[in-house]
Parts: sequence; structure tokens; C-alpha cells
Amino acid sequence: MAEELSSIHPPTSSETLTRGHKKKARTRQALVEAAFRIYARKGVDALALNELAEEAHVANGTVYNYFRTREDVLEAVGIELANQLSHRVTLVSQGIENGAQRVTIGVRMFLLHAQEDPVWGSAVISVFHYHKGMRSVVAAYLRGDLQTGTRQGYFRYLNEDIAMTVVVSTTLGAMTSLVEGVSIPQFDSLVAEMVLMALGVPIEDAARISRLPIPQVSESEQPTPVKPRGRPRKH
Repeated sequence: MAEELSSIHPPTSSETLTRGHKKKARTRQALVEAAFRIYARKGVDALALNELAEEAHVANGTVYNYFRTREDVLEAVGIELANQLSHRVTLVSQGIENGAQRVTIGVRMFLLHAQEDPVWGSAVISVFHYHKGMRSVVAAYLRGDLQTGTRQGYFRYLNEDIAMTVVVSTTLGAMTSLVEGVSIPQFDSLVAEMVLMALGVPIEDAARISRLPIPQVSESEQPTPVKPRGRPRKH
């Protein structure tokens, strides 16, 4: 009997704490994913905290345990997307020393992912415009690749900040076209080629570099993505 009782001992405080933290993390992630879906459907300005609770299937009060304002929600989604994007592109670009190729990898991966998952693409477009932290993370990686490509003699542009604007604006515009249903063969490579040309890469080099295979990474190395998929609903 003593053995039976010992086998069903109540959890220790540390075990309870661990389970509690895991549950909170799961709830917070569910709220972030729900916000992601709302942004994709309606845009950033349309999110209301009571709608977020309904979308995540939790009580209204639960939302306020994690987020006090809409800005808090936006920050959480922006950080989630920025971390995923930067980690994924970094993994794929490992070992690539060519700055021009690194820029095209980033552009093409954004476009290919948006083509595969328009909900993801729509949310990235919405959040990117509003969340400074997300823009900063992407800008840091892009600036480094531009500087590398310039040192290597691939890029010839007059101003680095304007060059960054060209890359980001072109990519976001192309993502918008994909989300809206545009279908053009080799769309990702064509956009990347035109970006390189805008940065001063000769036509022949731009065509060649933009069509190089994107390195593959194993599933185990990739970050766990936010999961909502499909095409954003029209309103």
C-alpha cells in the first residue's frame, strides 16, 4: 500500500511551476497565432481584443493576462515573425559568401513562402509596415549583405539606405501581388533579378545569380512556424 501511495504522490512545486509555464506559453502562442490570422484577414488596425479572444477560443479576461493593448499584440506578432524569418534566412544562407546571392536568397524565400501560404504573406505585409522591431531585424541582415556585395564589386548604388528601401519595397510589393493571386512562372527569380539590376549588378550576372538553387536545410533545423495557412478571407 505504501508503494502504491508513493507512486501517486502529488506533484512538487517545481513540477507544478513547469506545467504552469508550459500552459501559459501554449496560451500565449495560441493568442499570437489568432492575432496573425486576424491581421491576415483584416489588417493591423482592425484587431480588437475581444475578437482576439473569440478567435483563440479563450475568455476575454485571458487575453488581458498576456496583452493589455493592441500594440502589445502587434509587438508579439512582429517579434515572432521577425525571429522566424531571420532565423530561416540565416540558416539557408550559411556558407554563402556572395553578397548578391545572399540578397536574392532572402528575396526569393519571402516570395516563395508567400506564394505557398498567402495567410502568412498577408500577415507579414501588414505587420512589417507597422512594427519597427520587425523592420529593424530584417534591415540588420539586409544591410550586412548589401555591404558585403558592395565590397565584392557586385553592387553599385548611390545611397545604402535607399538601396535597402528598394529591396524591401520591391519584395513587399511582389508579396502583395502573390497574395492577391498573381501567377507568373519563376516569379521569385524574376523579382530577385530585377532587384539585383536596380542595385547595379550587370544584366548577365543578375540573371545568373537570381536563378542559382536555394540551399536546403533539414526540417529539424528550421524554426517552428506559426501555423495558420490558406488564402486570406475577403471582407
